[in-house]
This record gives sequence, C-alpha cells and structure tokens, in this order.
Amino acid sequence: MRGPKMKPNSALKTGLVLAAAVLCLSAQKFDFKNIDPQEWLEVGKKVADAARPMKIDEEIQLGRSLAARLAGTFGVWQDEAWTEEINLIGRTLVPYCKRSNIKYRFAILDTDEVNAYSAPGGYIFVSKGLLKQTESEAELAGVLGHEIAHVASKDVVREIQKSNIWAAGAQVAIAGTDLSNQQEEVLSKLTDASWDQLVVKGLSKQDEFKADQEGANNAQGLGYNPSGLYNFIKRLVPMEKKPGAEIKIFFSTHPKPSERAARLKKYYSKKGWKKDSRPFNKEQYQAFKVEHPVS
Repeated sequence: MRGPKMKPNSALKTGLVLAAAVLCLSAQKFDFKNIDPQEWLEVGKKVADAARPMKIDEEIQLGRSLAARLAGTFGVWQDEAWTEEINLIGRTLVPYCKRSNIKYRFAILDTDEVNAYSAPGGYIFVSKGLLKQTESEAELAGVLGHEIAHVASKDVVREIQKSNIWAAGAQVAIAGTDLSNQQEEVLSKLTDASWDQLVVKGLSKQDEFKADQEGANNAQGLGYNPSGLYNFIKRLVPMEKKPGAEIKIFFSTHPKPSERAARLKKYYSKKGWKKDSRPFNKEQYQAFKVEHPVS
C-alpha cells in the first residue's frame, strides 16, 4: 500500500533538512533563511558528492596506505618459502570469492601476536603467530579465505564511508600518483580511521560471522575441507578464559571463538558438508613446517 502523496512543500522541507544535516558534518555554515534557489542546487550537489561511494582506485590507494602502516608497525617477515606458500594458497582462492576482479596481495607480519588483517583493495596480512597456530593447509586456506571475504564485501570501506571524515572530504579524490596537500591530508585522516576500525575496534560481529562463512566457501570451492577454518577457531576456544599476550588483541577485535565455532558448525550442517569429504592436507603442511620452521 502506498502512503499519502507528499505535498511539494513537505518534500522541499524534507530535502532542506537532509541537506542541512549533511552539510553540518562538513562544518560549513549557511544562512538557510536567505539562500536563493540556485544556491540550493549547489547544496544538493554537495550532498550527493558527500554520499558518493569510494571508487576502486581510491579504495586501492587507501588500502596501500593502510598496508604500509601495518608493515611499518609490525614489520614484514620476508621468509621466501612461507611467502610463496601463502601467496600460492591465497591467489588460488581468489577465483572462488565474490570479488575476483582486483589484485590480492599477501604478506606475513613479523609478530608473534595471533592475528590477520585485510586492508581495502586486496592487501592481506597474516602474522607469524597465526601461522604457528595452524595445523593444516585447509586451516590456512580458511583463514585466508576469511580475509579475502572482508575485502570482497568491502567491510572496512563500508564503515569508512559512514564516517564524518568521508562526508567532509568526499569531493576530494584520494587516488593518483601526485597527490596535492589537501588530498594527502584527507588520505591520512581516512587511513587513521581505517586503522582505528580494523586494528583497534575491529569489524562488527556480523561482518566476522559472514566472513567465516565466505572463508569456508572459498576453501571448499578450491577443494580443501571447509572444516579447516572451524578447526582453527575451535583450537582458540580454551584460550578464552585466560588469553595470553599473543592472543589478547585478537580476542578484543573479534567475536569469541566459541561463538564463531558454534555458528560455523550450524552453517556446515545447513550446507550439508561432510566432515571428511575433502582433504585437510595436514601431513604435507606439517612436513612443510618442519622444513621451514616459523621462528
């Protein structure tokens, strides 16, 4: 059923209120009583610009900036064998994700903290501490599939586009090879906001649960046992009561492993996946870890 038709004056008032609200975010001041119709057209254009989605080249630029900060903060472990391993698994997972038309890059952070990060535009990191916790290729594939899913769903980008920083600076493009001072300033602020969202606060529970499901789908699509991700998360459950220093940040930015494992178990049941239907590649992975120890 359609509601009552809005009168022109009511529609105009609604539009003015919306425009005023958005403009307040940009800290711009207008004399709403004396503004003329032509100026309202300009106001409307600014409202539309402030609400525009982030372009792909801007997303990649933001991701590159955030990735540089992650690398600078934690350091990058440049072990040739392990770097090749995560890139081989990660890149072969990409065709099975929901956004395979961008280039994904994989690297290892030189820290014993158990964590993984996915920056906008396809920049994905896992830590040495996380690699130590994995016991099979299927587990690593599930973790990488989870991070790929965050990028594919634009989880960080979506949160950033809700911010006042994006609303205020949306008219300033943040992509290019020679950014102006204004562009650099906006990019720096958006990088700060992305860091806060990804590293400090963490993404929403729903984003994490969805990425778990998509990560399992990605691994299963490639041919791994989708229970790999479940096995990895389940192994972290005993640490909930007394988390060590290497896991505290992970727990503070993610839902409890027990809750994630329970949801994944229900999801697997819904999908009809059998526990031993596909390989874990555990023996090969363990042999690889013996030959190339994570230290």
